[in-house]
Amino acid sequence: FGKIAENTDPADLSEFTLEAGRPDTITEEKLAVAKRFGVTRVSVNPQTLNDDVLREIGRRHTVADFYHAYKIAKESGIRDINVDLIAGLPGDDFKSFSETVDRIIELAPTNLTVHTFCVKKAADVLKHHTDIYSLSGGDAAKSVAYAQLKTKFAGYKPYYMYRQKNTVGNLENVGFALEGHEGLYNVFMMEEVQSIFAIGAGAVTKLVKRPPKGGQTAEGKIERIFQPKYPYEYLRDAAALRDGDPARGIVSRREKVLAFFGKSEDDKRE
Repeated sequence: FGKIAENTDPADLSEFTLEAGRPDTITEEKLAVAKRFGVTRVSVNPQTLNDDVLREIGRRHTVADFYHAYKIAKESGIRDINVDLIAGLPGDDFKSFSETVDRIIELAPTNLTVHTFCVKKAADVLKHHTDIYSLSGGDAAKSVAYAQLKTKFAGYKPYYMYRQKNTVGNLENVGFALEGHEGLYNVFMMEEVQSIFAIGAGAVTKLVKRPPKGGQTAEGKIERIFQPKYPYEYLRDAAALRDGDPARGIVSRREKVLAFFGKSEDDKRE
């Protein structure tokens, strides 16, 4: 957070999201620091409120851990809280998922994201757990439909959607929000109208150049810059990637970004 504050002004941001993630990693100290540095939105992701399902999918947190983490997030003063759920998890069913949705809505987070379970073809669950997992979706379709109906009656509106390969039942992922609390990053990311600068191993920067207003012939352009996948590669190549290394044919990410927008280091200095 200190490095971000040195290079940007968080006070000038419309949205500053912390993907806090697993409930068992969230502490009062972490969220107090996040709030102090200007975080306006935090994600706390239980996936399900069924301890048996959590054990089945290898999650180390419990339902009690989630409620504790959510309380910390609520008391932190951070404006928006998002909760992620996943429909169609191995061992889950409609009754369990619908109860999870009901319990989450009782907490009234400003954002609720309902994903559908997505599994890689080589995943262990496909090889050894065919009795609890069905690519056709099982109860997932009913679960997603229930979430859509329940959120509507609770005052939430769907504001972004995307699909992934190999989701159960070929279902989608949908973000719901109370009015005025939509996650801006999610919208810009899905619409591909905003450049995204990514930092860290495996991160992908997405540069977006939109056609000029009123232009009939000019086309927009999108380019991605990939960071080294593994942390040891990222750390090993940090200096070369930052400064450029002609001997290794490496062009710094800074130079790539400037070139994409038709700029140069001289423009930056001016």
